[in-house]
Amino acid sequence: MRRAMTLLELLVGLVIFSFAILPILSFGTTTTRTTYITGKHLMAGQIAASLLDRLLALPYEEALAEAERLRGLGTAKVLEDPWLVSVLEHQGLAAGRRVLEEDLGKTFRFFEFKVGIDKDSSSGVADRMFLLTVLVSWRVEEGDENSRTALILQGVKFNDLR
Repeated sequence: MRRAMTLLELLVGLVIFSFAILPILSFGTTTTRTTYITGKHLMAGQIAASLLDRLLALPYEEALAEAERLRGLGTAKVLEDPWLVSVLEHQGLAAGRRVLEEDLGKTFRFFEFKVGIDKDSSSGVADRMFLLTVLVSWRVEEGDENSRTALILQGVKFNDLR
């Protein structure tokens, strides 16, 4: 009667165990990556919605002037806009001011935004409403600029006084 395993039996058991655990490890890394990408998408949606809400909440003339100013910036980094930074600082990203500032710098460093305005001057309603388009782009892969993707939100600003 043998009481111990031979080296061959031990190696075979180890190989079988490793083949059984590989799919679980692969699933874990895939799930983590998917969660990370979804989080970035949700952050981009928050940024775009905040910008659009900010512009739609202003009176018509102020909204038009601010939208024109933002459009003139072209593609701008999210962390370069003081208003967006203040919005992001109020989100529950981390505990503590110092940690939050570090987190903002890391999390949003590759996020960019662009504002577009479209007025329909042919129909005679150019002074009554305009279409706002907010585009927020970010890198899906941290080091790869070619992996940049974007989220677009649109809203119509009406001139309520006319």
